[in-house]
Amino acid sequence: MEIVFVRHGIPDFTLADERQMTQLEKDYAPLCREHLPVLQEKLNHPVFNDAEIIISSPYTRALQTAEILNRHRGLPLFVEHDLREWLADREGRYITLRERDRRWHEYRALLKADLPMKEERYEHVIELKTRAESVLERYRQYQKVIVVSHFNVFEALQGFQEEGLSCGAFQSISF
Repeated sequence: MEIVFVRHGIPDFTLADERQMTQLEKDYAPLCREHLPVLQEKLNHPVFNDAEIIISSPYTRALQTAEILNRHRGLPLFVEHDLREWLADREGRYITLRERDRRWHEYRALLKADLPMKEERYEHVIELKTRAESVLERYRQYQKVIVVSHFNVFEALQGFQEEGLSCGAFQSISF
C-alpha cells in the first residue's frame, strides 16, 4: 500500500499557552491562519492524485489540514484516534512548553541513539509505532491512502529522521 503521509499545518497554540491548558485541551488548537494560503498551495500537489481515502488524526490541526486537502477531492475521510500525537505526558496534565520540549528532545535523543526509553512520563516509540501500524493494517485493501498526522507518528513508522518533516510537508512511503 502506498501512503502519502502529510504532517498537519502549523498550529496556533497562543490561546492554549496563555490559558495554561492541559495537553488534551491544546489538541483543539486550530491552524495558524497566516499560513493557510501556503498550506493550500502545497496540498494541491499531484502526489495526492489517485488516492482513494484520507485517514486523519483526531486533533484539530490534522483534521483541518485533511479538510483543506480534501476540499476538491471528495474522498472518504476516516478519523482514527490512534494516529494522534506522541504523548508528552501520559496523564494528560498541563506541562509547560519548556518541559514538553525537554521531554521531546530527550525522547528523540534516545531514539537517535537507539537506546532504551526508561522515562515513564511520556509515550515510548514502540507504543506509538504499534498503535499507528494497527490503524494502517485496517486499510490494507486500498492501493493509495493519504494519512494526515504528526511528525512523531511518521518518525515512529520510518525510524529516526534527522531533518524531520516540517508542518504541511508530505512524503510518499510504502507500508
